[in-house]
This record gives sequence, structure tokens and C-alpha cells, in this order.
Amino acid sequence: MLRETERSADMGRAAGALFPGDRLEPAAHLTLGQAIGRHAARFPHQPAIVTPVFATLTYHDLQCQLTRLRRHLRQAGFDRSARVGVLMPTGPEAVLALVAVACSCVAVPLDPRLTPAEIDQRLGLLRLSALLLPRGGMAAARRIAARRTIAVIDAEPIGQGRLGLDIAAPASGPPAIEAEPDPSAPAFILPTSGTTAQPKLIPFSHANMLAAAARLQAWFGLGPGDRCLSASPPYYSHGLKVTVFTPLLTGGSIAIPTNAAAIDLSEWFEALRPTWYSAGPTLHHAVLDKARPTADVAARHALRFIISGGAPLPPALREELQAILRVPVLEHYGSSEAAQIAANLPRPGPNKPGTCGRPWPGTVRVVDDAGCPLPHGRQGEIQVRGPTVMAGYLGNPELNQRVWVDGWLRTGDLGSLDRDGFLTLHGRLTDAINRGGEKVSPVEVDAALLRHPAVAQAAAFAVPHPRYGEDVAAAVVLRSGASVTPADLRRFLRDCLTPFKIPRHILVQDHLPTGLTGKVQRRQLTSSFVARANRIDCLRTSPSDEAIHTLHLELLAIWRRLLKSENVTIDDDFFESGGDSLLVTEMLLEVERLVGLALPAGLLLQAGTIRCLAQRIATQAGVPLGVCADLHRDGSQRPLFFFLADDLDVSSPLLSKFVRLLPPDQPIVLIEPHGSRGEPVPASIEQMAMDRLQVVLDRDPEGPYRIMGFCKGALVAFEVAHRLTRAGKSVEFMGLVDPPTIGARPSMWLALSLVRRLGPPAGLAWTYQQLSRYERLRKMSWKQNLSRTKFLLGNKMGYRGRELSPLYNLYTPIMANYRPRHLDLPLVFYSSEFRGSKWRRLGRDLTVVELPGDHNSCIAIGAEVLARDVRQRFGHADVSGAPVRRTLQGCDVELDHGLHGGEHPRRDR
Repeated sequence: MLRETERSADMGRAAGALFPGDRLEPAAHLTLGQAIGRHAARFPHQPAIVTPVFATLTYHDLQCQLTRLRRHLRQAGFDRSARVGVLMPTGPEAVLALVAVACSCVAVPLDPRLTPAEIDQRLGLLRLSALLLPRGGMAAARRIAARRTIAVIDAEPIGQGRLGLDIAAPASGPPAIEAEPDPSAPAFILPTSGTTAQPKLIPFSHANMLAAAARLQAWFGLGPGDRCLSASPPYYSHGLKVTVFTPLLTGGSIAIPTNAAAIDLSEWFEALRPTWYSAGPTLHHAVLDKARPTADVAARHALRFIISGGAPLPPALREELQAILRVPVLEHYGSSEAAQIAANLPRPGPNKPGTCGRPWPGTVRVVDDAGCPLPHGRQGEIQVRGPTVMAGYLGNPELNQRVWVDGWLRTGDLGSLDRDGFLTLHGRLTDAINRGGEKVSPVEVDAALLRHPAVAQAAAFAVPHPRYGEDVAAAVVLRSGASVTPADLRRFLRDCLTPFKIPRHILVQDHLPTGLTGKVQRRQLTSSFVARANRIDCLRTSPSDEAIHTLHLELLAIWRRLLKSENVTIDDDFFESGGDSLLVTEMLLEVERLVGLALPAGLLLQAGTIRCLAQRIATQAGVPLGVCADLHRDGSQRPLFFFLADDLDVSSPLLSKFVRLLPPDQPIVLIEPHGSRGEPVPASIEQMAMDRLQVVLDRDPEGPYRIMGFCKGALVAFEVAHRLTRAGKSVEFMGLVDPPTIGARPSMWLALSLVRRLGPPAGLAWTYQQLSRYERLRKMSWKQNLSRTKFLLGNKMGYRGRELSPLYNLYTPIMANYRPRHLDLPLVFYSSEFRGSKWRRLGRDLTVVELPGDHNSCIAIGAEVLARDVRQRFGHADVSGAPVRRTLQGCDVELDHGLHGGEHPRRDR
């Protein structure tokens, strides 16, 4: 149960807190310095800044520091309108410097991690009067300031274990007149850290900041008894406004850790004793990782609540953090231009997890493209107004004209308001993915991916597409110890998203690129994806020896690690070196991340060595949707189109054994089943065939065609042959590898028709499964029947004791509704567990070839029989030991010499 978070008004007033009735917002005539001075007069010994390194700085001490630093600035000629950049290493001295400058002049926080080129750009844009630097430090910034004739103010700690600064400011003229800043003038200017070449300059006035602090104080009941853990960088909007000025303006204190990058819960929570902190999901993740193994962590802190913003908070993260720390985790929404806009409040205040909370009354609306307010639930652009909103960007009249509409500021954020007034954020308008006219919200895709138990972080982003303009991609970070493939995630998303929103590319990464506030840099993901794609394009169009050699070394490192052998060379076969289907999946995932391509699982069939794999990557950027692999593409024969079933593992040696027995001049195109890459599964075999027909025609527009399929894939292949013949195309070979015979038998079709008409929908699939099991049992010997009684017991495991394919339940009702029609072609039925003779009515004539093994293993165990028959039919050489056929009563009967130790005729039962 969560801790009690609300305080009574009497207790708050007893502590001297400000409440909504006497909040700061109406006091627009105050400045930041005056508001802090009031607290210093009322509570001189109240802590203001607490750190593990220095003695506690009280409000009296803070006021003395502010007064002394202001005097030095005025004597050096810097008046209340002077712009002073503050470039200090993150820590308590930087916080004190920013507060002091903002109370006296106009502070401009600068990120100490900026490169010299970025510092030069910022100084050229900001028109600073002076730049405050640590004495003797920031040599590059000093040189740039000297070149731009910007005065440098040296700041030095006062020492003796006390927090304070001595500054030495060169005289820039006669002493400035001592005057309090105008409340409507900027207290600080925030250069945005956006993705544009020129940062936007956001002036935030004293009145803006006082109103923002009063809003948070009213929402969360902040007062002198509260302490904020200031772990966010103070040179960014959130850190400066929420975790520095809000505590000081509400009479509370700031707790500044020794190192915000190294989380130490004993220091952060026990020594500093904060009552709240505000950060993005990245820091919450880090806190949770530290808190999980800490015994009795909930009893060792004084937190009342936690605030989260800057990026969507995964529900699982919120719930676990609440459960471990036993305090509410409250999502809010703000912007650099408008401070905090909406928030969820501690109980019994309004709170709806998954939303940004309720906005301050009368300050938010959601509009359509024409600027008209939208009804509840409709998504549109969020616009804001009110005393916390800046007056306008500095030096950018054209931008101001675009973003201000009738007194409302356009945020560029996509959101919606529900009937209860809660605001939900759906991403940035500029982040929305335009897929052929369909708009996709990345935040919606993120949320769907985060519902998967293996996904810890997710970010959808746009990638170029030749037909749609943009397509959907996503990057995910998996939970520790979790394993999932992109295909698994796409299948999972079918129940969460409409088809056009499902990412075509899903990349598994170690981390997502984020800013310091925790926002995912989606444009950086797009840039990285495009860069990797360009790398492959360059490799493909002009594969230099050096590039191929580098790729060899990178692939070799991956293979040796996975195969646990340093003896693997670039010419060793992956399977023969100990690889299996699980390692194939893991290996391909790592190679995808290396080269930036979505690689089909069947790639190892055509490129089993590193040398071959690198060449394949260098000569093609992947295979089209619907094709698992295109093998022996340069062969002289007509391609064989082999339609796979959903439960045939194309990455394993089972299928590769058959493929390798075909001659190198025989191209074979492996057609993957619908749903294998997470795309929607069509509702009928006929629709599947229509979709895959285009794949066949794209590969070979003229024919004649050689078509083959296994199990469910054989049914799709049979329908594709129908459509080809109706279009006047020639099909010279139609091979069916052990497909179900239920739809080909009138008696069983009649039973299915009765169930379809009279029974429940689920009964059709169940009946089909039982008829299929019955058909297999009739074909087995009595010994086989005895050993496979699990069919009769309704075991949900496959007949080899493994779980059935995830697509099994989707395909079963589809097959139950399929009744194959007569095809005026010779048919070859490769029979393992299904009785091929039942298909004799469906073709011009029928040849049945017996395969050893059961249904799932017949392609591997019977690879020699299968490949030998195919080679003979296509006129290939080396057909020694080929099966002998003779026709019996209109149905060919197979006589196989040498495989079973004698001659075994295939008979109808």
C-alpha cells in the first residue's frame, strides 16, 4: 500500500508553507531574488542547499551569497539586463552560480559537455555580456570568449568546507545602477538542445518562474518541510525550473548528490533525506535497479512522491517502482516554453496512470489542423496559454508568428483530452510517421511493444520507403535475461496494432539514444538506420577488398563467440561447426544489428560460411517480403518455388539437407508462410495464394513454373498453380509434400460442413484437428498407433513432443474452411503421414512418393528420396538409385529400392 501523501492545510501552514489560497502566482510583482529573500527573512536557519560535500547552506547564508555576488556584478558594470553565460561543471557551485546570476542579471545556462565548436556557435548566437567560468578551467571556452571579445568572470569556491563562490569580474565600464530586475524580464534564457542547426532561445521571466513554482506547490503541497533531490542537470529546463528554483521559491531545500551519474541510494535517500524527486524514465530505471537488491529500502527513505516526465513512463516501471519504494510515481507534462502544463496528483487528488494528468484550468486545448478545438478522445496538437508561458522566442519573429495563434502557443505535441479532463500525450507532430498517407504515432507503437514481457524499452521511428515515403521501424532494449526475435514481436503486435502500424524493421539494441532528460532521440535512430543502410548500399555497389575483409573479421568474432571456438574460420560451415537453430536466431540478430538489415532466417541455407554470408550481404540488401531465401539464383534451370509451412524451421539443418542435395544449377525460391515476419495472416488459403502469386510472378514473369509446398504451404502452392493456369501460364511441376487430405475427402468435408453450420466457431478448428489425427492414425501400423496414443489424449504437443508453431491456431480454422478444387495438372504427392491417394480426384493424374519419417521430419529424413525424385523429374544428372514407379488403377505407386532394405509398394488403405 502506498504511503499517505497528502498533508492537512493546518500542518502545512504551521510549517510556513504557501497554499493555493496564498500561492505565489498572483504575486507577479516579485522577482526571484525577492521571493528567496522573503523566505530568508522568515526562516533564516531553514536549510536551502544540502550536499554531502559542504556544510548545509541555510537561507540566511544563501541570501548573503546572493547579495555579495550581485554587488560584485554591479561594481563590474553588469546591470540587471546583462546576459551572463554560466559554464560550470555540474555540481552545487554551478547551481549557486545560476541562482545568483538569475537573481541579479539574466542567466544563460550552458552545458559543460559542449564541444568547442558548439560553444563557439552558442556564444555567437547568445550575444553575451560575460561568461562565468571556473577559475583556471575551460581553456577552450576562454579562447573563444577572447576571440569574440566577451568578458570572462572567474568563479572560485570559498573553501573551508562551505558552499560559496568568490568571483572576479573585470570592469566592463562604470559601476551599474543597483536596480531590481523587472518581473516581466527574463531571469534566464534557455538555448534549446533540439535537433535543428540553430538552437531556439527561450526567455523565462521572473513572473513565469514564480507562476510555475506556485503551480507545482499547489499541485503537490510543497513547503519548507520538503526537500527535492536535484539529480537533473541544472543547465536544462527541467533541472533548473523544477529541481532548483521550485524548491527555493516554495521555501523548501535542494539536495545535490555528489555525483548524479553514479546512483548511491544510501547517500541519495538516507543521507540527503529528500521528500521528492523529479526525473525521466532513464533515471527511474537506474534507481529501480539499485533498489531491487536493497533490503528494506522502503523504510530507509523519506520520499512522499516521485515525479516522472520528459518521456513516456512504461507502466511496468511505474508499478514496480511504486511497489518497492511504496510511494506514488506521478507522471506530468511540461515544456521548456511553458514549464509544467499538466500533472497527476497524489491521492486523493486527480490521478489517472498512463496519462499526463489534468492541466491547470483554462490553459490547454487540443486542436485540429485548422485550429478548431477537438472533442474528447480526438488527437490533435496541444496548445497552451497562461502565466507560465514564455513571451516568445528571442530574435526569431518568423517563428513566433508561426507558433502563436490568438494568444495560444503551439507546442508541436500531439495529444488528446478524455472526458475526465486528463491529457494523454501521443508524441511530436514532427515525429509522426506518414506511411503512404496513414499517420502513425510512434508513442502508440512504443506502448504496444512495452506490453511484451521481454521488452524493457522501445522507440518507434520513421525510415525511408520507396513506395510509401516513410515506413515504421522500432528499436527495443530487452529485459535482462530475456530473449525474443523481431518476428516474435511482430506477431505479438498483431493483436495490439492495425497492420500498417506494425514496424517492418525491429532492431534489438543494448540501449536507446536519449537526451539528459530521458527523451529518446528518434531522429538519431532514423539517422543511424539510414547510415547503416547506406553502408550496405556502398558495400553492395562497390564492395572493396578492405570492406569485405572488415566484414569478415566482424562476422568471425560473432561466430567464434556463439560457437565457443577460436578455431572457426571464414570457410567453416556454421552447422558443421556446432551451430543449431537457436544459435542461428541469435547469430542473425547480432548480424542484423551489425549491418542494419533485416535478414531472413533462411539466409544460412544459401550462405553457410562467413565468406558466403559476407558476399550475400555485399550483393543484396535483403529479400522481399514473402521470400525466405532465393538460392542458386544464377542457375540455368527454371526456379523451383517451394512454399514453406508455418512450423518448418527454415534456419535448421532439416531443410538445408534437402536444399543441398539439389544441383547448383537449380534455383530454389523458399516462400515463407504468412505471419512469419509478424504481418497479418489472410483469412483464407485463396487470399494467401493471391498474395504469394505476385511473389512468384515478380521472380519469374513467364514460366513455365515448378511449384512445390509442404503441409499448409502445399495448399497455398496448389491454389497458386490454379491461378497461374487460369491466367494461361504453364505449370510443369506441382509437388505436394504431405499436406492434409481432409478437404480432399468428401465424407470429411461433409462433417466439417455440419460443424460449420451447427457448432460453435471454435468447434470447427477442434473437429479439423481430430480428423487430421484420425487420418494419420489410419495410415500408421498398429505398433505406431500404440506408441502415439497422445493424439487420442488430446495432447497439445506435436507428435515429436515439441510445442506447435505460434501460428498453428491461426492456420487451423483457415485450413478447415479450404476445399481444394480440381486442377488439370499431374500431381506428385510426397506422403509421410497423410494418404496421398485421396488427392487423385484433384489432378489429371497422381503420383504418390512415400517419404520415411513422420510429418515433421519427413523433409530431413526423406531428403534423399525427395531430392532424388525432383532431380529426376527436372532432368538433372546423377539420378542413381532413383525410385521406380508404376501405375496401378489410375494411381501411381512408388517402389523405393535401397532405402528400406527392400521393395515396398505404396498401397491404398
